[in-house]
Amino acid sequence: MGYLPTGFAFGVLAMQAGLSPAIVVAMSVFIFAGALQFAAVPLLGMTTGLGTFAITTLLINLRHVLYAIPLIEQLPARRWHRAYVVAALTDENYSVLTTLPANRRQQFAMSVTLIHHGYWIAGTALGVLFGQQVANWIPNLDFALPSLFTILAIEQYLTQRKLAPALVGVLAYFIATRLATDYLLVAALGLGLVTLLARALVRGSALEAS
Repeated sequence: MGYLPTGFAFGVLAMQAGLSPAIVVAMSVFIFAGALQFAAVPLLGMTTGLGTFAITTLLINLRHVLYAIPLIEQLPARRWHRAYVVAALTDENYSVLTTLPANRRQQFAMSVTLIHHGYWIAGTALGVLFGQQVANWIPNLDFALPSLFTILAIEQYLTQRKLAPALVGVLAYFIATRLATDYLLVAALGLGLVTLLARALVRGSALEAS
């Protein structure tokens, strides 16, 4: 249900940036990529060049490839179900599915994805309809997504008891603040992904050698 207030915050912020209601709702229906949609609002507002937009989109959503890899064997059997779950594989879907036992993920993958998508669309629509009035009562709505990510990170740690991914993210952000302040988000995401991929490759090679 965390997607309901987060989708609402996106709807409000997108409307405040001057996007049309139809575009805002369509983004949630057809794109459904929470972090990217929040990042797209200022980029669309500033009429960012296509090249910058494409690179930002690639780096923000590249993590979804990493999410899909450990779930390949647990995706739904039906082709269109599988395609939809992969297309709508967000941080929240991955977090919920990986907290389920491995033998239950295939059974619940479609329903979890549909519920998350429905909450996101509903939240966005409510933000479009009532955002201007509510924004005056609730400040700092743009912090809804970081709050949701924080909750997911805590739940992931409590389930997996692995601190390394969080430490990699913090370290990547710290390095990016020193090396690329003008492209902080892109640089931090790139460094984090490269580090995690390198770590996975090293661990895979070590397992093969043993």
